[in-house]
Amino acid sequence: MAQMTDPTAALIDFQRVFETEGIPLQPGVIDPVLFVHLDRPTGTPRFTYVRLHCRTVTALVMFAQVPPLKGLPCFQLGVAVPERFRAQGRAKEIVTAAIAELQYGLGRNGIPAFYIEAVVGTDNEPSKRVAAATISVDPVPIIDEFSGLPALHYLRKIDSSGA
Repeated sequence: MAQMTDPTAALIDFQRVFETEGIPLQPGVIDPVLFVHLDRPTGTPRFTYVRLHCRTVTALVMFAQVPPLKGLPCFQLGVAVPERFRAQGRAKEIVTAAIAELQYGLGRNGIPAFYIEAVVGTDNEPSKRVAAATISVDPVPIIDEFSGLPALHYLRKIDSSGA
């Protein structure tokens, strides 16, 4: 049965590698208890932001660079929170903090603006609430290109020139 991409799998993999092999993390500039890891698994940048409790990831946000939109960089967002940490506002909080860090970092590197997008299944109420609070209150109904299921496309342009 087809299903939407679930960032929880990325969280589980990140936690496993973090515990066994170590992943180099840098503290945020704006928020020093938000940690970031930059890699390029497909040749394009992917920024992974995490909140930790000791060595446990309590929330994760990934921004994977996708093709530019209107001449500006675009990043697709994925967010995951382990089940035992859900319903505590962690997803909304980490998305907000990670966007601020990305905005600061890109602005500091001369990128004046960029887009954030999220594709959320129409039946995923928690993710719809997070996307509406952090990206856009006006999503566009779409069909997810990977699963073929109904979804909502959230899009937000972020000005980073003031960073």
